[in-house]
Amino acid sequence: MAELLIKNSSVGFIKAIIFDKDGTLSNSEQYLLELAKTRVEFTVAKFKKLKINYFKIFLLRKLLNSIYGLQNQALSASACLAVASKEQNIVSTATIFTLMGFDWSNSLSISQTIFDEVDFFLSNNKDNIQKKRTLIPGAFDLLVALKKNGVRIALMTNDTQAGIEEFICSNKLEGRFDYLWSAENKPAKPNPKAVIELCKRMKINPSECALISDADTDLKMAKKADVPIIIGFTGGWKNPPTLTEKQFIIEKLNELNIQINT
Repeated sequence: MAELLIKNSSVGFIKAIIFDKDGTLSNSEQYLLELAKTRVEFTVAKFKKLKINYFKIFLLRKLLNSIYGLQNQALSASACLAVASKEQNIVSTATIFTLMGFDWSNSLSISQTIFDEVDFFLSNNKDNIQKKRTLIPGAFDLLVALKKNGVRIALMTNDTQAGIEEFICSNKLEGRFDYLWSAENKPAKPNPKAVIELCKRMKINPSECALISDADTDLKMAKKADVPIIIGFTGGWKNPPTLTEKQFIIEKLNELNIQINT
């Protein structure tokens, strides 16, 4: 087992480490901010065409900004857009539509259509902003050090498999991860059973790994799965997240180090 150090102090021994992606390894705030704004604008435009009155349009925009975490040209790291899966965001958006007087079936259909239209628009008209999710400083060196010292590396995210592959390809991370767990794997995070199942596939116990994330939902998931080393990361956002479920907390990835005791 390898010894994990935070700010040069030992926090325990591990065989594997589970990473969140957006906001932990990936600079995702600008991409997610653009995604949130575009979804709001597409939604408002669609509802205006449906002859919804001015007050309801005002309320719609306000509610969407709230659930997506949009405020003062920044995005909340704890809102559903940053934390939840695309499917969960579709449901959250559809719920807002029911407040506008639409039934659930129609609300869900409109929400799905808007999300698809936004994805198409961004991929074709915004210089493929998906590819702009660069690595957070220190991420590449940390992954290299972990691999060099025999630590298994897993990526667990609510992004799709296609989104993970795009992230890996655009940042030249092929072969860096031993295991991937996307929103399409079941159960998805933040179900603690997702961690337990992932550990089974790695042929280790949760007690032999660490988890690092910028989201309390992930940290709480790790705690319920009996992961002993739970690390909160705050350096991936303009407005750092407030994390209450962490065991340790770091602001920079180079605060983590690994060593093998011989």
